[in-house]
Amino acid sequence: MKFAVTRNSLLSELNLVQGVIEKKSTIPILSNILIEASGDHLDIVATDLDVTIRCGCPAIVTEEGATTISARRIFDIVRLLPDGADIEMSLLENSWVELRSGNSRYKIVALPNDSFPSIPEAPAMKAAIPGILMRGMIQRVAFAITQEESRYSLNGALLALLQNEIRMVATDGHRLALVSKEMELPGLESDVRALIPRKTLGEIQKLIGDQQDVVVEFGLDESHLFFTIGSRRLVSRVLAGQFPNYELVIPSGNDKFITSGAKSLIDGIKRAAIMADDKVRTIKLSFRSGELELSANSSDAGESREVVPVEFDGEKLEIGFNPQYLIDFISACGTDSISIAVKDSDTQGLLRPIGLEGIDYRYVVMPMKI
Repeated sequence: MKFAVTRNSLLSELNLVQGVIEKKSTIPILSNILIEASGDHLDIVATDLDVTIRCGCPAIVTEEGATTISARRIFDIVRLLPDGADIEMSLLENSWVELRSGNSRYKIVALPNDSFPSIPEAPAMKAAIPGILMRGMIQRVAFAITQEESRYSLNGALLALLQNEIRMVATDGHRLALVSKEMELPGLESDVRALIPRKTLGEIQKLIGDQQDVVVEFGLDESHLFFTIGSRRLVSRVLAGQFPNYELVIPSGNDKFITSGAKSLIDGIKRAAIMADDKVRTIKLSFRSGELELSANSSDAGESREVVPVEFDGEKLEIGFNPQYLIDFISACGTDSISIAVKDSDTQGLLRPIGLEGIDYRYVVMPMKI
């Protein structure tokens, strides 16, 4: 194996796979990336057995071949080389890899590529999803995924591809984020539902990046999910378990509506939350005509009180929420105003952005005792 490649193009691909590499894996080969040089292209593969990424870049290949080398070491070497530098890499007879660039020379220990895990073959793609839509959906639900590893079926988001709608949902049992868009998906022949692990969602976002016109081609088999974005492919194990019936959680009888500016509300919540009890993490929302009072207290720290102007014309109502749950939603909604629908102090609240065109975004938060 022998090839030449530019530092910038190689670094871009190496950066993409760093999130997949297991830093403390007990299986040495999983700390390595597979490098395959053929034709005029260099393919790079990384896996932790749950998530696999295949990407690559153009290269001048003089001898085709493949090997595996330490993902961390090659990344550290390449990123410290001068911007725009040319790199030559070759596989030596002793199974080491030699890297040359300008006055720099490295010899890196390699492992045989035949011990690298096999990569599942992708089935026919089920649907083509606009990348900008996929990225926005992930951003609006990912924060609601549970942090409790034991709740396996909640350790990801549900992707539902319906005949005239795409939907993504995540919940941790205390809150639920749901975003959907009415649209026809080319290539979709029947409804598809898949649980996508948290780590996979993050890697999809990285692969999409800031690209505006990219398309995510999605497919699945019994045990894997496949996402193809341009020349890059991500393969993920399906998250096992039954996702809860989230539609039962969305309240339908909340008849008291409040409209607030997003910035004024999030700033008020942050200031009030400073005095929230560290164990309980609750702030009280007191709605009355024309204003919202935010308050918190702690026997160890003190108390706080903030008043935010809102549009509300009704009887006074008090309800408690975890402040971070509110902050997460307001930060993700992407609009200047939000609406809050409540019923009483014991019923979950329903929050929605105002002015988010083309997308239905709903956020349900369970109340807390005050």
